Amino acid sequence: MNVLMICQNFYPEIGSAANRMKNIFKRMEQRGSDVHVLTSEPLYPTAELYTDAMFWDEPTLDAAHITRIQPRDVRATTNLWKRLHLFIEQFFLAVKEVRQDPKQYEYIYATTPSIFMGLVGVVAKHVKQAPLILDVRDLWPESLVGVGITKSRLLLKPLYWLEKWMYHQADQIVINSEGFRSYIEQKGIDASRIHYIPNSIEENEWLIKRRQVSEQVRVVYTGNIGLAQDVFLLLDVAERLMVDRNIEFHVVGYGYHKEKFETLIAERGLTNIHFMNAMPRWDALKQLAKSDIAFATLVESTAFDTVTPGKIIDYMAMGCAIVGAVSGHAAKVIEASGAGVVSRDRSRDEIVRQIRHLANHPEERALMGRSGVSYVQTHFDWEQNEERLFEAIRQTCQQTVEVKG
Repeated sequence: MNVLMICQNFYPEIGSAANRMKNIFKRMEQRGSDVHVLTSEPLYPTAELYTDAMFWDEPTLDAAHITRIQPRDVRATTNLWKRLHLFIEQFFLAVKEVRQDPKQYEYIYATTPSIFMGLVGVVAKHVKQAPLILDVRDLWPESLVGVGITKSRLLLKPLYWLEKWMYHQADQIVINSEGFRSYIEQKGIDASRIHYIPNSIEENEWLIKRRQVSEQVRVVYTGNIGLAQDVFLLLDVAERLMVDRNIEFHVVGYGYHKEKFETLIAERGLTNIHFMNAMPRWDALKQLAKSDIAFATLVESTAFDTVTPGKIIDYMAMGCAIVGAVSGHAAKVIEASGAGVVSRDRSRDEIVRQIRHLANHPEERALMGRSGVSYVQTHFDWEQNEERLFEAIRQTCQQTVEVKG
């Protein structure tokens, strides 16, 4: 089958969005589909990052059918409101590519965020007369409210209308968090059209070996230092644990607040925090495998109570005990897995106690690590979860045959 995949983030970009779409692409190709990807030039977290050849580490993907749109001002990603302008520009450039593309497709697979790339999928559905599978991996514009970008009804009202219209235009909807299900159903979408396919771990990623237990305990944070993550909480925790010489912090970070975060480490004299710049996924997983405790955080907002951050799955897969400053669905996953402990109210005192306790009880954190690995193998393994993906595809194609019939 010919398939058109539309996404804002794709290989070689880092982060869970690009990694998810890369994995879905590979599985479609392995099942015999010819997948054409329409995406942006790699911009996340910055375009300059991808001038380094180490990120282009999958030669088979370099030769894939990928059309990359090129916005005029990639620097816009460093400014919140210019970022919105960038999304709109990407929408029009992508729609132009869809209209000029002579190919026909059996189905369209488009993903949010942002909402604008999902809307490109709606346009492609009508231009190509093909059914649309919409992959919802963030509730947008709900997340705009959650990170405090805007509460303007003038802006949000049309965006919420577009979001609801987009869901109704999709033939099937894929979600990466069960927390999204009730929200989308409340938009009038029948439950039978919603398929849960979480971010997952690939088979080869299980092969990364953990380091041996050491007296020096490593606490790690990997990923975005952005608006949705209260990573500055980690600075306060690290400062209070300066007296604990057996505990050190390692941060592999990038994103909107990266420079501010690094500046504050220096200004506050936090010699127990070691900062590393963004790196390819495989290397980031190796950093997790070298660590004992992993820190997860989201800002306190109901908008993020539905989210399951991809980093939590990676933390569990690499056998780290988790300390989470989270609530909602993310907290439930950590606790249900037995992989860690949670401070729902983001209490600094409580988080300090949790890290100190785990640092001083290696048997307990080892048990959490094993529980996390077991939970991921059961719930977040791509080799198992890809069947849910192809069931959604089968339903989409069958629905199309019935309509044409």
